[in-house]
Amino acid sequence: MRDQDLRLLSPSVSVWLITAVCLGATVSVSVMIAVSSTVVAVVVVLMWRSRRLRWEIVGPALICTVLAATCATAMALRLETRDRHPVHEMRGKVTMWLTLREDPVAFGPSAAGMVRARVEIDAVARRPVSTAPAELVGRAQSWAGVLPGQRVRVLVTVRPPPPGELVVARVTASGAPTLLGRPPPHQRIAGDIRERLQRNAVRALSPESSGLFPGLVLGDESALSPEVRDDFRAAGLLHLTAVSGANFAVVCGAVIFAFRLAGASPKVVAVAGALTIVGFVILVRPSPSVLRAAMMGGVGLLAVLSSRRSQALPALGAAVIGGVLWWPELARDSGFALSVVATAGLVMVAPGIRDALRAIRVPAGIAEVTAMAIAAAVTTSPMIAYLSGTLSLVTVLANVAVAPVVAVVGIVGTAAALIGAVGAVDGVPMMLSELLIRAMAPEVWWMLTCADRLGSWQWAMIGIPEGWPGVMVSLMCSAMIVAVAAAVRHIDADSVRIAVLRCRRGLARWGP
Repeated sequence: MRDQDLRLLSPSVSVWLITAVCLGATVSVSVMIAVSSTVVAVVVVLMWRSRRLRWEIVGPALICTVLAATCATAMALRLETRDRHPVHEMRGKVTMWLTLREDPVAFGPSAAGMVRARVEIDAVARRPVSTAPAELVGRAQSWAGVLPGQRVRVLVTVRPPPPGELVVARVTASGAPTLLGRPPPHQRIAGDIRERLQRNAVRALSPESSGLFPGLVLGDESALSPEVRDDFRAAGLLHLTAVSGANFAVVCGAVIFAFRLAGASPKVVAVAGALTIVGFVILVRPSPSVLRAAMMGGVGLLAVLSSRRSQALPALGAAVIGGVLWWPELARDSGFALSVVATAGLVMVAPGIRDALRAIRVPAGIAEVTAMAIAAAVTTSPMIAYLSGTLSLVTVLANVAVAPVVAVVGIVGTAAALIGAVGAVDGVPMMLSELLIRAMAPEVWWMLTCADRLGSWQWAMIGIPEGWPGVMVSLMCSAMIVAVAAAVRHIDADSVRIAVLRCRRGLARWGP
């Protein structure tokens, strides 16, 4: 903790907290928070000018209050815009002109076959309205193959918006949409790449592996079987089937390593890394979860590549501030909170655990991977306990077991997806892409086997009290792990070896 730069900790927490509060509040409450924060900022400045407070206290307080006032003001404007939109108070059935902004995602029981997605409303009953976000709910078969960016006309039932969001309404589609025009070129290209990757996976891999492979590479879970999903959830590996910060870190890290190996200048390497992140965001479809993963992946990559690990925490704070200001719904998104906590754990907790493992002669590579898995589990388990009331006992073992193949599948799979996008469907690039996917069959089989074996144990996932009691139980377990790591870190490896030798001699004396 001593070598960590915590200057952006309080500003990021302030932005996050104020935005989360305002999302569930009214315009009047947001205005009151903005005015109160401004008054506090003025009082702090006056106390500093009268020499009643030192700048070491005034500086952070002033930054937090100014950011709080800015966030509350922005949220008040957003809430006012939402409440004044004509669709916000509308109820009943009506024909709307919508633009899909993300891939429809399945929710609820699989037998129901329902999906939801974020859309933008631009016309109601042939009358243009100001563009506003809404949540669309419909049947999976009606929206299969509809790409983000596609404009449609559909009959919907308008209902009140879900709480804590800035959408003007929740609309339920009554039938199949009528497509109007075509999606943007970049969305058509991304959709074609995903479709070709899925086709090659079906040709090259077994049914279970072909459904898993697109999820590991591009976060495409459309063909993932419920059985495999349940196994990965029980083993604590479900995060691998969705786009996460690890995907961005692996792909971007491979590109940066290739440019460095070629002798490129730091500026060229930085530009290549940024372009890789932007391109990968387009490929896997921009959405709140993808943008969250891109931010956390960039922070994690900075922690790995930077010569000063302390730079990662300010980058994490800046990512939180920028992400919440750009997309306020992230402030109440559990996935965003888990990503931030896990990334902070990798930066702050993992180095100590790694040093503790190295102190007892664990090889460097194994110590690094194990430390990352333990740090992520320790920091995220309290939040998972609060959300689901469960605690996975095999997540560290499962993540360590699959760690050697995750990066290989991500890099080779992304290369296969890009190569397969070139030329005709039956051309040479598609054949080469299929060969690359076939080469990944053992790695995908290993991940399926780990999830099946570890996830099938009855005690793999145990139930604990939901809510704050579960958080306390999980926090105590996490504190014990960190305390043991801190104690082991200060143990001399030679002393451990001597103690083991003495035990062996003692056992030899009592032996036959």
